[in-house]
Amino acid sequence: MTQKLISPQKKVLVYTRNFTNRLIHWLTFFSVITLLITGYYIGEPTAVYGKGEPYKTFVMADIRLIHFYAAMVLDITLLVWLYLAFMSLHNKYWKLLFPSINTVKGAWEIFKCYFTFKKPRFYEHFDPLDGLIFLVLIVLMALQLLTGFQLFVVALPDNYWFAKLIHLSTDWISSLLGGSQNVRLVHRIVEWILIAGVIVHVYLQIAKTVIWQDGHIGQMVGGYKYRDVK
Repeated sequence: MTQKLISPQKKVLVYTRNFTNRLIHWLTFFSVITLLITGYYIGEPTAVYGKGEPYKTFVMADIRLIHFYAAMVLDITLLVWLYLAFMSLHNKYWKLLFPSINTVKGAWEIFKCYFTFKKPRFYEHFDPLDGLIFLVLIVLMALQLLTGFQLFVVALPDNYWFAKLIHLSTDWISSLLGGSQNVRLVHRIVEWILIAGVIVHVYLQIAKTVIWQDGHIGQMVGGYKYRDVK
């Protein structure tokens, strides 16, 4: 852990996020934003109309393709992120993702700090409250990937190898939810929950950056955040 003393502010500059971690974060963030925007259009196709010559009017096909590419990026980044949670040489942060007694207690202390403005103790990677929020978001994103691919496979030929792979991986979710209509409904509901989750996540990071002045947002760009000197 690299530390640099910033004496005028009486803070230590701590290296908390390596390049790989920052890259995964931004790939995840922008792929989710892309999926939410394109997913909204797919659910509400009258929001945008194709205009001009016929070859320029295939808006839905283009949006679905972008949606699919973004889903593949999110799928890969989530797998890499979970792998690093257990196997990273920099910080194995898997313990902060599971709702153990200590994690729940730590999350409650962080939650109270947003109302009392009392600064919590320093966490190198992310605090327990963020960890629990990330766990919920990961489960929801995984559910979106499963239901999304189940909806996507309908448009593929049954004898296509990729379609067979998707059927093998996701047909159970259709059986569990009781059919394609419920799969679509769950996919749509979770979309709005994720929109709310992204808003909450961004708000909390801004609040921590402004109130506690620890550079929580800046660490996702440069890799460093501040720790107070005792």
